Amino acid sequence: MAKLLRINLSTRTSSVEEVPEDYNKFGGRGLTSCIIEKEVPPTCDPLGAENKLVWAPGLMGGTVAPCSGRLSVGAKSPMTNGIKEANTGGAMGQKLARLGLKAVIFEGKANEPTTVEITKDGVSFTSAAGLAGLGSYEIVEKLKDKYGKNACISCIGPAGDMELLAASVMFTTPDFHLRVAARGGLGAVMGSKKMKAVIVDDTGSNLVEVKDPAKLKESCGVINKVILGDHFAQGLRHMGTPQIVMITQTAGALPTKNFSMGQFDQAEKISGEYMEELLRKRPNSATVHACMKGCIISCSNVYTDDDGKFVTASIEYESIALIGSNCLIGDLDMVARINRACNDAGVDTMDVGSALAVAMEGGLLPWGDAEGALKLVEEINAGTENGRMIGSGAKFTGDKLGVKRVPHVKGQALSAYDPRILKGTGVTFATSPMGADHTAGIVLPGPHHPKYSPVDSTGQAPESRFMQEWMAAVDTLGYCMMVGMTMMEQRQVVETEQNMIAALSAVTGEQYSEHYITELGRSVLEIERRFNKAAGFTEKDDRLPEFFTEEKFGPGQFVFDVPAEEIDSVHQV
Repeated sequence: MAKLLRINLSTRTSSVEEVPEDYNKFGGRGLTSCIIEKEVPPTCDPLGAENKLVWAPGLMGGTVAPCSGRLSVGAKSPMTNGIKEANTGGAMGQKLARLGLKAVIFEGKANEPTTVEITKDGVSFTSAAGLAGLGSYEIVEKLKDKYGKNACISCIGPAGDMELLAASVMFTTPDFHLRVAARGGLGAVMGSKKMKAVIVDDTGSNLVEVKDPAKLKESCGVINKVILGDHFAQGLRHMGTPQIVMITQTAGALPTKNFSMGQFDQAEKISGEYMEELLRKRPNSATVHACMKGCIISCSNVYTDDDGKFVTASIEYESIALIGSNCLIGDLDMVARINRACNDAGVDTMDVGSALAVAMEGGLLPWGDAEGALKLVEEINAGTENGRMIGSGAKFTGDKLGVKRVPHVKGQALSAYDPRILKGTGVTFATSPMGADHTAGIVLPGPHHPKYSPVDSTGQAPESRFMQEWMAAVDTLGYCMMVGMTMMEQRQVVETEQNMIAALSAVTGEQYSEHYITELGRSVLEIERRFNKAAGFTEKDDRLPEFFTEEKFGPGQFVFDVPAEEIDSVHQV
């Protein structure tokens, strides 16, 4: 049976523990949130010794279930001051699961920059003084050479060293590209513990115990068929998430000029269609790339320049929209270079992209100044005043420059969907315990829900509530969001949801109710809401910035006008 690994940075000790009964029903996000609620004081300093950093693979982690290798990273967020889970791909989730670890709990604070190595033989600590101040790419190269090709590397860049609010935790894929647990400043938490890097090697470890392998294979066969037959998944297999650029552009919901417009006159130049055509001409590029073993969609990409020199992998819709259209930057190559600079510094491209737009609105840079934006992001590594500002995200930048129009909730920048057009998603932005985050419960129209109108002012709370519960369950099971969205679209096919439940039952040997997924997601949200309430959050924190409710938007002259009482009803079930 899987165990908990507790690592104390202060004493350089570790212990393997049995999983407490109240932790055992969870994995992934549910488990990180459960541990944070039980073990972290809600009012503690997020960058103080009392906070803990928790890594947990999902309940399906390490199995043959498709796209189930995600990792949840949890802590109290220095950006939102509430509970936080940042989700990532890469190799780490599967390796921890195969080592028989249900979660790793990092606590305390080292006396010097430290590298932690985890193998089947235990935990070891070494000085990381030689890595201090280095960018993510150089760190990965050094550690890959030292620890070998079967290792998964996690690290923080200079932003984490400086404990900047938008600092992220970086992870490697099986072929050593970077993936990011991006949101909420959890890289700053890792930096506050002086933990520079973590190496995990599962060589010689046993596979995850599965109670009924035949039943798991059968259930996963149905899930695979549903995923591969879905129209959205088919688009992801060609263009990845950049296909969303023209979808939101057409809907008038593409963040443009700091969320003041919903369409960008250069959208086609930063679109997934343009990127696919561009990369097919470039050496060493790839329009399809899997960030983890067992991924059947492969929605990532490898972006190179005209000469075939590596730039970044992967560039995603959120980064393209918030660095590109939101800053009036219509050059995809420059967006990719800024994306790379963010990865090297170890910061969230979403919050930093939004911060760049806020800086442009504040007059620090001209609108559309791609070279200036790149230079500003590169200043994060140098630790300049402006670099530290941008590396601390949109709200911090707005406060520093006196900009009033800052698109954030609970201190975290909005994802790349305008809530005046997608009002159900706006309700999620407002009410999610995680701050403004599309992965917490994006609400979209589509063939799966033909009667739903995203611009209606009422009826949005039930849609948001369903999606928040669904995605909390998906994160807890360890599935990729893209798979979660695909399976949600097909939920009217009863076999889809029931086969997700059957697959878990095959792994654990336990039986679950037909409403298990909804019940699981709801229980996770209840944990997170309790923590935030104890930390001092109220309904007043579940609101979008006023400019979304006041500034008329697009041809339909929409505002975000979902009534406060409906917003407050989301979690009153």
